[in-house]
Amino acid sequence: MPANETRQLLLKAKLYRTFSLVFVTIGIFMFCFLYISQVEGRLLEALRDPYTIMVFLIPFMPAAVLTWIADRYEKKYIAAVKK
Repeated sequence: MPANETRQLLLKAKLYRTFSLVFVTIGIFMFCFLYISQVEGRLLEALRDPYTIMVFLIPFMPAAVLTWIADRYEKKYIAAVKK
């Protein structure tokens, strides 16, 4: 694989990893906001409701997808460098 293509793989991996970290940070703030507004100290009651659990997981979904994509590009880059 040409050096230009390996460099592009590395840049894509770094870009996706950076964006995933941004989305994790946003997800943490959204989680805190949702926790304060929805749960209000009644954690056990909230954990019994599947809707509440989904609301808490949704802010982290973009970060999970971007991390998965970054991992794929990192594996492609490592395979290209080993050749």
